[in-house]
Amino acid sequence: MQLIEARNFFRDALKEFYPINEADYYFKMILPVLFGIDPIDLALSPKHPFNVIQQNKLKSVITDLLNQKPIQYILGEIYFRKIVLKVNPKVLIPRPETEELVDWILDDYSQLEHEISVLDLGTGSGCIALSLKKEQAFFKVHALDLDVSILEVVKRNAEWNALDINCIQADMRALDSVELEVEIIVSNPPYITPKEKKAMKKNVLEFEPHQALFVPQDDPLLFYRKILNFAEKKLKPKGRIYFEINPLFESELEALIFNFESYNITKRLDIFGKIRMFRLEKI
Repeated sequence: MQLIEARNFFRDALKEFYPINEADYYFKMILPVLFGIDPIDLALSPKHPFNVIQQNKLKSVITDLLNQKPIQYILGEIYFRKIVLKVNPKVLIPRPETEELVDWILDDYSQLEHEISVLDLGTGSGCIALSLKKEQAFFKVHALDLDVSILEVVKRNAEWNALDINCIQADMRALDSVELEVEIIVSNPPYITPKEKKAMKKNVLEFEPHQALFVPQDDPLLFYRKILNFAEKKLKPKGRIYFEINPLFESELEALIFNFESYNITKRLDIFGKIRMFRLEKI
């Protein structure tokens, strides 16, 4: 089989579920990562040999895509801002909205001239923690998660991107054990309720980790409350908290915040026009 034939085979196998432009996009994504082939070779060397081992791997990718496995898990990596992250089904696939949250923090601290501490709660792949460290050298970043296997992903991503952060194993529901005072707290915690499952796609529900997505139906603000409790003791004067939020619970979260220390609250829309981010500034 030749490279161009492999591309056509890929297109044909996926045509009932993926438009040609989407299939072509995926094919160009997998070429360098899984086969070590530059996508430009499709134009420059279309008759490049595509051997039996590569064909079998391609068939495996097709099967995964037909089962709606996310392309990021198939590739095992994703680009996030200025870093490359290794990902697997233990961690959420980073979303564009989370890049916006990181961008907001970096904008706020673009003129920083001294070191300050940042705590990323529920770090997952480490996308927030590592991007903040990559783009602001004065941030001393701590990344917290409960699962040791998740923190191993974070550590590998830190090594892969030559970044130095501190990983902390702890439960976000029991943050009293964390002896750390910081200037910035950031979190994209679980915030989806079970009732919202019916509107979610198979590629999320069947492949991404539910513990990173869902909260109890009767306590959708569970993690925000735990974080705010922690912040009352450990957030330094004039410190800030940055949240990614569920737009469905915007007003409820605002009401919850008013039960704690005095904060100035700023809200920000995501690229889809939904209120997706809160910034709390300690007064």
